[in-house]
Amino acid sequence: MLKVGLIGCGLMGALHARTLKTFPDVTVAALYNRSRDKAEKLAEEVGGAVYDSYEELLAQDLDAVYISTPDHLHVEYAEAVLDSGKHLFLEKAIATSLADGAKIVAAGQRHPELKAMVGYPIRFDPANRKLKAILSQPNAGKPLQAWSLRTHFLDPQQTIYDKYRDEHYEIPSWYFEGEHAVGPIYSHGSHDYDLLTWLCGEVESVFAYGGTYLFPQDSIADGFTVSLRFRNGGIAQVSTPWITRVEYDMIGVATEKLTVVNNNGEVRYKDDSGPEERTTIQHNDMWERMHRHFIDCVKNDTAPLVSLKDGLRAIAVSEAAYRSLKERREVYVEQV
Repeated sequence: MLKVGLIGCGLMGALHARTLKTFPDVTVAALYNRSRDKAEKLAEEVGGAVYDSYEELLAQDLDAVYISTPDHLHVEYAEAVLDSGKHLFLEKAIATSLADGAKIVAAGQRHPELKAMVGYPIRFDPANRKLKAILSQPNAGKPLQAWSLRTHFLDPQQTIYDKYRDEHYEIPSWYFEGEHAVGPIYSHGSHDYDLLTWLCGEVESVFAYGGTYLFPQDSIADGFTVSLRFRNGGIAQVSTPWITRVEYDMIGVATEKLTVVNNNGEVRYKDDSGPEERTTIQHNDMWERMHRHFIDCVKNDTAPLVSLKDGLRAIAVSEAAYRSLKERREVYVEQV
């Protein structure tokens, strides 16, 4: 039985714990949250002992620890988890600056025997896995143009429905208030930067447009679009705004030889050898797939699909996109 600890018991921490509880070979053994009441409430649902400090939690006999705190708090916790000799699952984004992300990567490099993974679930979406399989074929050709459009609607004044978690929730204030609030172009968009890097290759530069449209004017940019240029010469577009009342996902790649699209869960594929093929994914079990993958990596001593360095690459694009939005110019992505 794999024993897991949880640091951070809010929206994502609760989702991870509930998913892990369904695995017969995993037990949620320890929980810590800065406000103890959240940890106690979650423990009633998933089990485990509640601790008053993360240091006390890390002193327990645990195999792995999940960190699901606000992004800007990741460094201290991630370093402590790895230095305590425990495997790490780190909620995205890895950090809110490249400097902090590099510290976490360095901690992982100090402990190469440990598994460390960043939580980017849309890589585990069955439709996107099918895209990856098609694009990995020897005759697929070089990616020429790609896009990732995943629309959402968030309002700080009302409870929001999340289509990926199938639940309603209140937006945490750090999403849109204070010095650490960077908006969807950074953290939310990092899902898409990571996905398109996985599908098409590393990003060389970006150019972003956006603004604050529905959120308070002293808040973050809630609508945006980012153009990407890959190092292999291909281009892409990313937009994950928080202002669209109709929610829709479309992810696609056109290569020299074929086009493949995840159209809201329907995979559409066309090359020059025959008619278009369509496959509908009936159930998106990406959360289960992601956590099963990490647990199996720990048990079988295999490398996770999304490494700490992958997480750092994603926020390198995030930082460039955020700078481009502010400075209104093309920005080159720092190499990782």
